[in-house]
Amino acid sequence: MPRLEHRLDLPGVTRERLWAFHLDPRALVRLTPPGKRLLVVSFPERMGEGARVVLRVRQMGVPLTWVSRIEEWDEPNGFADVQESGPFRAWRHRHLFEDGRLTDRVEYEVPLARLGGGLVDRLLIRPDLDAMFAHRHAVTREALLGG
Repeated sequence: MPRLEHRLDLPGVTRERLWAFHLDPRALVRLTPPGKRLLVVSFPERMGEGARVVLRVRQMGVPLTWVSRIEEWDEPNGFADVQESGPFRAWRHRHLFEDGRLTDRVEYEVPLARLGGGLVDRLLIRPDLDAMFAHRHAVTREALLGG
């Protein structure tokens, strides 16, 4: 299963501030690259383990519904969400917060992974994910450090 990790150093930003930023549903919209046209269909009033988020998003131009569930909840150190339904065969995203650092760790599997999915991943999926996390981290830096 492919894995990726992206880190962002944020000097002076506490884990509590990172936690609060990532739990704001408005941040979720801001963190999504504009071309993906994210719509939050359902966001729980209270987040925690077992909570579900339903999104509509464009993935490579195709409109999709993505349902994720919070699988791990460790306030204020981070949380993990898993895709229950959506574009991937499997998806697990750990958001890890430390004082001065954000780490995103993702394990995923593309559809039809055994039938050429590796090539699709290398040519299309991984570059798209890397660009998405670059955007997310730029937005996070701007929001929390102002530049």
